[in-house]
Amino acid sequence: MPPRTRKTTSDDPEQTPETPVPEGTTEVPEDKATLPHETKLPEVAPLEPPPAPEPLPEPDPLTTAQQLLPAQLGDRIVDDATGEPPPDPDTVFVPVLPHGNTLRCSVRLIEHVGLGPYRSPITRLLVPIGAELKRGQAARVVARLHEQLAQAR
Repeated sequence: MPPRTRKTTSDDPEQTPETPVPEGTTEVPEDKATLPHETKLPEVAPLEPPPAPEPLPEPDPLTTAQQLLPAQLGDRIVDDATGEPPPDPDTVFVPVLPHGNTLRCSVRLIEHVGLGPYRSPITRLLVPIGAELKRGQAARVVARLHEQLAQAR
């Protein structure tokens, strides 16, 4: 058998069509795939804008004893609007439901305390208006308000 050889050129003229050369130019155009300045854009649909981010959930209201009430109540608890202790501590907290276990604060209570080794005086928020406290937490604040009124007399 004779050895096999590969055919490198084609005898068919239809396989390699020639590109027409515009008149007046002597250059032969190069293959378009090799030109660096031309980029072919893919035929795809335009990108859609990204979806809007989901809104952050509302933070939980401050209702636990660790978030609202410190372990030691301050030296002096006062109403922020008047700067004096509430005259009737029993009306500071009103029940949310008639037979419920939570009470809502009707005034903004702040406390004046001394912090640090030198007992530096500061004012901090104790209970904001509308905060819902458990009955035991509210009882601690009311008891401290009663103590303050007894000491002031």
